[in-house]
Amino acid sequence: MQLIESANEIKERATDWFDSVTEYAEARWNLGVLELSEKAAKSVSNLASALIVGIAGGLMMFFMSLSLAWYIGQKLNNMPVGFLIVGSVYGLLGVILFIVRERFIKLPIINTFIRNFYYEK
Repeated sequence: MQLIESANEIKERATDWFDSVTEYAEARWNLGVLELSEKAAKSVSNLASALIVGIAGGLMMFFMSLSLAWYIGQKLNNMPVGFLIVGSVYGLLGVILFIVRERFIKLPIINTFIRNFYYEK
């Protein structure tokens, strides 16, 4: 009789242990999903704000470039040359950015992504 009671007690403990492990695994899974959701939402938010600021900045640069080209063209009495000068400056800037893109563009973006996903603040 005592053997059966001991077996039932072991079975009960094993069931309790299994239930506890299952609850722990489920809680860890839910925590992981919540953390991933938070980090994804933060990344999307950062991307959206960067796009909004980028678009506003791009429009500003576009109109300022047109104004500068127009101004240079008027000063030189040759509108196409004004636009050519401003376009050449942007072309030179593009070449410089292409040369340093690894260090000043890709690396900071990758570091920001890693910081957002792997380090707590």
